[in-house]
Amino acid sequence: MDSQYLLDATLGRGKEVIMDRNEALRQLRETPWKSPDGSEECTVSCFEPADAAGISRLFYAVYGEGYPVDTYYIPERLIEENTRGAVRSAVARTASGDVVAHVAFYRSSSPNPKLYEYGLGLTLPSYRSSLVFSRACQAVMKLLGTDAIDGIFGESVCNHVITQKLSLQSKMVETALEPALMPADAYTTEHSAQGRVACVMFFRVARDQRRLVFLPRPYLAELEFMMSGLGLDRELCVSEEALPAVASVIDVARFASAGVARCTLTAPGDDLAIRLAELERELAQNDYALIQVFVDLGSANCGAVVDELRRQGYSLGGFLPTWFGDDGLLLQKHLVSPDFENIKLYSDRARALLEIVRRDWLRAQSNG
Repeated sequence: MDSQYLLDATLGRGKEVIMDRNEALRQLRETPWKSPDGSEECTVSCFEPADAAGISRLFYAVYGEGYPVDTYYIPERLIEENTRGAVRSAVARTASGDVVAHVAFYRSSSPNPKLYEYGLGLTLPSYRSSLVFSRACQAVMKLLGTDAIDGIFGESVCNHVITQKLSLQSKMVETALEPALMPADAYTTEHSAQGRVACVMFFRVARDQRRLVFLPRPYLAELEFMMSGLGLDRELCVSEEALPAVASVIDVARFASAGVARCTLTAPGDDLAIRLAELERELAQNDYALIQVFVDLGSANCGAVVDELRRQGYSLGGFLPTWFGDDGLLLQKHLVSPDFENIKLYSDRARALLEIVRRDWLRAQSNG
């Protein structure tokens, strides 16, 4: 899953780090290292501090100097993030100590600290025909439902279907689609994408509790489909409350290199249309491709928020269980073509999601 491109770059902030990115890359560049040929047997387990240097070497071997998040090049920061639980890695390592595969649960875009993203998966080319990556995935999956990891989500790319298959094998369920999320230059090493790449969002909730969900009236049927198969305990009601006469508060995470802005409406008010228009003008001037807005379905006025977003040209992305603690809804506005025709999907459910998202995008275009 390639959503690690959008991983919160604030990991490790506030604590002293022994080296910065440039120093870490210099050491990796200048330290002699011979890539294992795939003949050595591997052991697989969750992260140990001795694995940190090997993980950094693995990221360097696969991504060169282009990986956008500093943490994975800096062993000390990897140890820190695993110690405090922001990242929970599993690795496959040879008897010589080389780390040849890695996967993790990690905190990223969701404001719910108990909902982790599942990703950061990579394997040395010489071990890609083996089962080491699958074994690492099985190891990290054992953490689900323990240590305050109540649920996981992932964003599987749609320029191929491999990670979609892996997500389904991990008993995750497709609930949302993000057309044109990733820039093509994130895939230049493997030349696997010609344009921007879509992602399918998968979720699995291991520890649930009964929650009240307010449903926006325009998406009653769509949400019934998206919520199916998740095994959630929910009390459903239709959202009817108006927006309050207060100033809106919108938290915006800008990922300039990806051309994506992710917005959380922490306090929507009756000036929401004005705030959204101002934000869109700023982002369009800076060549952003996609604006995403995360709406809290635990709020009684979420229907009014959705109505305003629809008037502003936003369309449905999908359902995000436990995103806020309460469930969330993704709406999005494309400033480039969503390129629906080049989205590769594995399952019938994902293809049904595509048709729902495409249909609502066409509705938004016709209203514009």
